Amino acid sequence: MPATTIIERFHERVRTHPEKVALRYKERGAGSAGPHDGGGTWHDVTWREYGDSVKKVGKALHALGFSSGDKMALLSGNRVEWHVADIGCLSFGGATAPVYTTNSPEQVAYIVGHSDSKVACVENTEQLEKVLKMRSELPALEKVVVFEGAESAGADKDFVVTWEDFLALADDVDDKVYDEATSNIKPEDLATFVYTSGTTGPPKAVMLSHSNIWWTCTHSEQHVPIGDGESGRALSYLPLSHIAERMISHLLQIYHGTQTWFGGGVPTLIEDLQACKPTYFFAVPRVWEKFYAGVTAKMAAADPEDRKVKIAKKAIETGRRVTELEQQAVARGGKMADAKVPLALRVRHRVLDKLALTKVRAAFGLEECNLALSAAAPLAAELIWFFHSAGIKITEGYGQSEDNGPTTWNPPDSVLIGTVGTAFPELEVKLAEDGEVLVRGGNVMQGYYKNEEATKEAIDSDGWLHSGDVGEFNEHGYLKITDRKKDLIITAGGKNIAPQEIENRLKFHGLISQVVVVGDRRPFLTALVTLDEEKAPDFAREHGIEGDIAAICGHERTLKEIQAAVDELNSNLAKVEGIKKFRVLERDFLQEENEITPTLKVKRRTIGELYSAVIQEMYDRESPHSGAAKAPTRK
Repeated sequence: MPATTIIERFHERVRTHPEKVALRYKERGAGSAGPHDGGGTWHDVTWREYGDSVKKVGKALHALGFSSGDKMALLSGNRVEWHVADIGCLSFGGATAPVYTTNSPEQVAYIVGHSDSKVACVENTEQLEKVLKMRSELPALEKVVVFEGAESAGADKDFVVTWEDFLALADDVDDKVYDEATSNIKPEDLATFVYTSGTTGPPKAVMLSHSNIWWTCTHSEQHVPIGDGESGRALSYLPLSHIAERMISHLLQIYHGTQTWFGGGVPTLIEDLQACKPTYFFAVPRVWEKFYAGVTAKMAAADPEDRKVKIAKKAIETGRRVTELEQQAVARGGKMADAKVPLALRVRHRVLDKLALTKVRAAFGLEECNLALSAAAPLAAELIWFFHSAGIKITEGYGQSEDNGPTTWNPPDSVLIGTVGTAFPELEVKLAEDGEVLVRGGNVMQGYYKNEEATKEAIDSDGWLHSGDVGEFNEHGYLKITDRKKDLIITAGGKNIAPQEIENRLKFHGLISQVVVVGDRRPFLTALVTLDEEKAPDFAREHGIEGDIAAICGHERTLKEIQAAVDELNSNLAKVEGIKKFRVLERDFLQEENEITPTLKVKRRTIGELYSAVIQEMYDRESPHSGAAKAPTRK
């Protein structure tokens, strides 16, 4: 019988391809603070080894008294053990509650407690300490399993167990116990929670079933296929607590039988990409922005008369012309391959691509990448144009945790830049009267755990999920997200303005890192701006600015540079949409200050509260149009 859950597909992979490589990881070095350090040797995990470890987890959970329907928390960075523990729990009929490693002890305790987790798997002593600190508030938690370093933690041995000792518990449990639990899993059973990074109040727990996961896997194959078999490779580096990373590098990897590699995370991303050479690669906009900034800065710093630089610029210009023709074809309802590219241009493009653009792609480790994906937040269209011109055909998608990740996506063969693509097969997507995107289909969540009121608010009586996003369709069914419904700015004059489009345009300037546009119920728009802390020192040297980042932010030359970018932006906007005043903040937004999410999206409401004094000062009649501002100090 064909598989109907990801667990059935997992065991099918183990049976049919036992010696094929499923996972690869970089060995940990002495003194490594993370799950895997830079350098090191890559090691393989076959499907047989993966399957054996998963079975041990299921049997070990049984030995601890874990039953079908029980919950297990996962507090770890990306690593083999995360995948093994997750599938082991799901295989035994349990459900997992992933937790971001950047969460505070109080945030960890909320998720572990709210999810009713009986067992928690944590990465190391740093994460263990968060749980131990809040132990008195977690009466349901019976055991903590530590992937590495528990021996030196000096914790209660009855409460804390090493990964190795945990797996050893499986030795006294018959395989029949595991097999029976696995066979009893039903598609409608709860598989996992996804905790939203709430900007107000505690996070909500999205409930996703085995059916939700399977629906997404099967329909992704039809809409955005990543390819099957061992030749397919992905690098796991974004937090697995985020549904997009979990689907792409974990669950879809099982579905398609490809490989997932674990490196050192974001700090060693380029190095790991060059080793992995992924055939499909997912990144959030902040990562693509960093890639773009790196390329453009390198080209700007090079001698413009250098032959290689000239060829690279010509190659990108030629790639742009080809991309324009491809976009015209897609806009007509066709595919990129339908583009009528003149023979001379096609030949010129191929030659220049081989001479220069292959090296650009190789610099990122993307020379074998057939599918480049972006989601989680809007990516500036101009950046997508640039990457398409360089031969990295980014396909942007849209969705949310509440529908297991995807709602729409640009098909790889017919990407329409500036949109988030078309609806997945058999998924209903429509717009409400106010433009809100509504979704109905097999990937929509069961609801929010222990929050019936929020569930009724999110899913109406007809089964439509209210996304909270505002969008519009073109005549060919491509969706464009214009903004978050709650983020729309309504000025004092009653004008509705979508800030994200304005912010993304200004962020295109190489010196700028983040922008938050403000103006709700205000007479005009203002902006908080942060500098790219990697580019700012270069700018300072070039213009003779001395001092630290704070000095650079407040320098007249810096403010003049940002003002010029704002003026250029305003010249292409309606007057009411223009930014009248701005302040350059003396540091970038920080995750540890709760200013951005783990996937690097700005928490607009939090920023508004933290920087309220700075914002208010801009609306004082006598305040200057530009200036610098200190980051607030938390009490």
